[in-house]
Amino acid sequence: MTKICILIILCMPLLACFAEETSHTNITAKPVLHSFTQMRTDLRRDTIVYRQEKVIFGLDVQLNEYWSARIGVDLIRMNKPYLKPTVLTYRKDRWTVDGGIFFTSEMDKAISQFWNKRFIERVAADKWMQIQTADLGIRATYRWNNFITTDVSLVSGNGYQFLLDKYHPKPAFRAVLTPFQPLMLGGYIAARKADVTETTFNCFAHLQMNKWETTGEYFHQTNCRFAEGCRIDVVSFYSTYHLLSWLGLLGRYDFIRSNKVDTSNESWNVQEDGYAFIGGLLFQCFPSVRLSINYWNKRPSVRRIEKEDWVYVCLEFKY
Repeated sequence: MTKICILIILCMPLLACFAEETSHTNITAKPVLHSFTQMRTDLRRDTIVYRQEKVIFGLDVQLNEYWSARIGVDLIRMNKPYLKPTVLTYRKDRWTVDGGIFFTSEMDKAISQFWNKRFIERVAADKWMQIQTADLGIRATYRWNNFITTDVSLVSGNGYQFLLDKYHPKPAFRAVLTPFQPLMLGGYIAARKADVTETTFNCFAHLQMNKWETTGEYFHQTNCRFAEGCRIDVVSFYSTYHLLSWLGLLGRYDFIRSNKVDTSNESWNVQEDGYAFIGGLLFQCFPSVRLSINYWNKRPSVRRIEKEDWVYVCLEFKY
């Protein structure tokens, strides 16, 4: 009941604005279908795994000049249906306000916008830090000029898969700078509190020139998953070079490191610590279809943990 009350309070400004604009309603709608399929070959065990990673059905609705909405249902994630995203958006002049289950700032604006290859692998924060890509809340974005954009948000802190769990409100602030057109810089900070406060910091740089684009980002999190004293650092670099309009080369390198806690001889996240590399070819078969063939390599930070070597064949359909 508490969550419902909080959601109503958060949505009141949106509803007030909506009431002022409904006289100009001109509704248009477009269906959305987005699916990821993977076939993985384990080179060390000589096994093949087929996975239907995601199937999202949805509807994009343009209510009028200022208001739009998206309703999406993720049918595959964890073998349960989830709303992702389901958001009401208000845009006017330099303001954008989102309310509902939306992609969180560090995901859609600072990472996924550039990686844009979720059908191959999750973004670093989701893959190594379990920061979910969507959450319930409200976000206000203001574009000050052509060089600076900022946003503030307040979300449940649990992610879209665990909205019914005990919530941990998560305020966040993000700033993006564009000093000149090919270069974009940004930073993000967020915190959520239980017995201890978990804080997350992210900074990134993105450069795009002609056929080549590259991004580097750094994440630092303290008191991870509300475990006092646990810290993790993640560095991720990825690049794409477009050989032709339908063919590209891609590469990604992730480095993961966590600290030792108390008298432990190993870091608390030793199973994930190390580095991972992805490299391969990206084919734009049709406007709605992408195919990728990749090699995935994971090298743990300690020798007792087995190395991983995979070959991926990934298919994306987006309408």
